Amino acid sequence: MLNQFHPCIQDSIENIIDVKADGNCGYCAIAALLGIGEESWSLVRNHQHKELSSWSEEYMNLVGGIERFEELKRSLLVDELSKNHNFIIMSFFLLK
Repeated sequence: MLNQFHPCIQDSIENIIDVKADGNCGYCAIAALLGIGEESWSLVRNHQHKELSSWSEEYMNLVGGIERFEELKRSLLVDELSKNHNFIIMSFFLLK
């Protein structure tokens, strides 16, 4: 899988985790790399939600206002249905 990345960054990549593509795969990869198992993806989302809440002013400025900030925060919430059945509540988006 390393060859899928641009050659100039390949030396910087220490580990690659191949997780099931289920809509939470980014969170699964983070959980796996943290050593808590990819089935703990909901914990990663929960911690990200807490991070946003703790630094709300900074993140509002970063994402461009309160509406986008609140949308981002809501997208991280995990209910029992999504936790038990791996459904996506909302899409998580990254600013580039």
